[in-house]
Amino acid sequence: MKLALLGATGGTGRLVVEQALATGHMVTALVRSPEKLTLRNPNLHVVAGQATDPSAVSRALDGADALISTLGGTGSVISDATQAIVDAAPKAGVSRVVVLSSFLFERDRFDPVTRLLTGLAMGSMIKDKSAGEKALRDSDLDWTIVYASGLTDGPAGGSVAVLSEGSRWSLSNRIARADVAAWLIQAATSPQTSRRAVSITGGRSGND
Repeated sequence: MKLALLGATGGTGRLVVEQALATGHMVTALVRSPEKLTLRNPNLHVVAGQATDPSAVSRALDGADALISTLGGTGSVISDATQAIVDAAPKAGVSRVVVLSSFLFERDRFDPVTRLLTGLAMGSMIKDKSAGEKALRDSDLDWTIVYASGLTDGPAGGSVAVLSEGSRWSLSNRIARADVAAWLIQAATSPQTSRRAVSITGGRSGND
């Protein structure tokens, strides 16, 4: 498949690029600073531009089968980028969109105290993420939102646990970025999580 990727120079995004190429996919990465993506591969195409710019997103989506976003940011980056995806993807004939989010934004899975504390510390980020996710959910795109637990830079554990309906997050939950990257690629190339939000952590969650 041909995958478009936003956030390719981030910790998880780089691993998505590497793993997608290693498994035979073609990747188009939209990056603000191309010099930061040093990987060279004939199946990797780099497009310079802002993820919040619909025209740049359109260029990255040219010929793509699916889009993966591992974007992070401050201010209104996530909501603006998501709106750019929602605007550009249908025009490019792309419907499959997989977006990486964080367990910290899945508020209903936390106990009241943790919900309060994280809300106070991350109010503006929660507002931005929530606006972006609402735009995606309200669109006609074939979306998946992936809520990953705390990320580690260690080697892949090879095991990913999906939290069941009604289970709780713990701030101690962890998952390797490499496992998240593999899961994102799998989700983008499979219809199994179509128009669903999925919560993942490493190994057995312990919260089911």
